[in-house]
Amino acid sequence: MAEFNWLENSRAVFDESLKAAPAPFRGVSKKNLEKGLAKIVGEGGDVREADIVQAIKATTPAPFLALGLKTIGPHLTDPSILDG
Repeated sequence: MAEFNWLENSRAVFDESLKAAPAPFRGVSKKNLEKGLAKIVGEGGDVREADIVQAIKATTPAPFLALGLKTIGPHLTDPSILDG
């Protein structure tokens, strides 16, 4: 896994987002989400919940996006992040 500094509840949100991915695609989903986060915060950067939401929106195929965002909603400290 890429090295990040997890802030807020970001690690739990990251883990929950991967659980929403279909089992055969979790490895690819994890890799893509990590790459997306690295583009947003840089390798070793500070990851906030909003960064994960941004990376999910950028890397998740459209048919799975709504389910992924719904899955992480209860784990966000500020659910309004999903509105942005």
